[in-house]
Amino acid sequence: MTAILTEIRGLEARLERGELTHAQFLTERAALMDSVEDAQTEFTGTPAPDADRPPQRTGSSALGFSLVVCLGVMTLCIGMTLLFLPSFNLALTLGVTILAALSVTLLVAPED
Repeated sequence: MTAILTEIRGLEARLERGELTHAQFLTERAALMDSVEDAQTEFTGTPAPDADRPPQRTGSSALGFSLVVCLGVMTLCIGMTLLFLPSFNLALTLGVTILAALSVTLLVAPED
């Protein structure tokens, strides 16, 4: 297959240099493409998927729930800060700081 692509690129280069007319290029390219064998489309040896088997879940649902809680706390902190101090920068800084602290607390393994 790579040899055919190389030959087609060579034909394109010859066309660009003016060594071939467009009709000659199309004829030679069609001859190259006709020389390629068709791929086999029969699939053998592959088992059918089990319809009764439930899909496998990956990841930790506890970690996902914790991250959702962290985002909720961050949103609450930003909202409360905006309620009392109408500074968006201060509210965003406070919310991100609390989110970072909660994330570190969740992800650090407890020492025994």
